Amino acid sequence: MTNNIRTMELLGVDDWDRPVYKCLENGILWKDLNLGGENPELYSCQNSFDGEPESPIKSDLEIHFKTKYSEDKNKFNYMMLSRLQTDCKYYLGNGNLNKENLWAGDEQRQIDEMKKLYNIFSEDEKPEWLTYEQILDYEKLMVNGKRKTILPKL
Repeated sequence: MTNNIRTMELLGVDDWDRPVYKCLENGILWKDLNLGGENPELYSCQNSFDGEPESPIKSDLEIHFKTKYSEDKNKFNYMMLSRLQTDCKYYLGNGNLNKENLWAGDEQRQIDEMKKLYNIFSEDEKPEWLTYEQILDYEKLMVNGKRKTILPKL
């Protein structure tokens, strides 16, 4: 092993969503300012997990990653689906059936977007907090005019 090789191990992600790595050869901590992108951009951070990035790692070093950060590819889709569901609950409750409270601005477009997002997930990635049947229930209540006085628990 030459002195120009550094092996990085992922420690976690800081409060700014920057992956933090520890160099296994010398114990120094580095932050990826590229936020886990294809080509990590490592900066020193006062050797503190919560430290601010300061100086870039030397360009003559060869970096190997024992573990590398990879963001959940579905994170945005989960967040968006949750947002759409929250809008539906509000629309059916305190939102007084006002479609201006919906992200899509229209009941059918809101449901269509939920179906589209839900179907993006593979079977083992589907959210535990929402089923396709629940989306169909929202559709019945919001689009087909079958809203009941007492709403079912969705």
